Amino acid sequence: MRTALTRILALAGPLLTVPAAAQEMPRLFPTRDVAVRYTASAPGQTAQPVEAAWLAARQRWRIETPRAPGWVLLDVPAQRAQMVMEGQRMVVTLPGRGQIPLLDGLPEGAKVSRAGSARVAGHDCALWRIVSKEGNGTACLTPDGVLLRASGEREGRRGSLEAEEVRYAPLNAARFEVPPGLMALNLPQGLSGLGQALPGLLPGGR
Repeated sequence: MRTALTRILALAGPLLTVPAAAQEMPRLFPTRDVAVRYTASAPGQTAQPVEAAWLAARQRWRIETPRAPGWVLLDVPAQRAQMVMEGQRMVVTLPGRGQIPLLDGLPEGAKVSRAGSARVAGHDCALWRIVSKEGNGTACLTPDGVLLRASGEREGRRGSLEAEEVRYAPLNAARFEVPPGLMALNLPQGLSGLGQALPGLLPGGR
């Protein structure tokens, strides 16, 4: 079953990780600490809230959704994704490359182009269109790199997300660390199916 967390990873990933190229490009990551409350939706499913927070100094995302068994920590410089399940006293390191779009680059041959502008959750943003063999969509980002709206299709699956509230304020760095004393488990790259069995863990789960 796909969840709101799955959708935000899948929709936001391609734009936020696009490599530098000789074309007009948006700012790829927020320039300062920010927390955003989104609503994510997909055809035939109930819309779900998603809380995403960005710690600029460490380039880390903390992503939470009510249906997930824990929260996801994405460490962009380390190319590492972890599901932190404090209730179960466990942290699962997820297969990153090829599994978590926020940690992957844009597929070869993908094109990014300006598609206008909008105002979402009280903030102006520039619309960008992304076209690749895997899918296509649009995303709206503020001048300082905050994703406010995204919609599109990836590998035959459609979804959208939209910011409801944007809060700029210094964030507690401790909330972006794995608590000590948790049992560590690594998901091997070949066990993506196991990851998809855990709600909200990996993109593409059905």
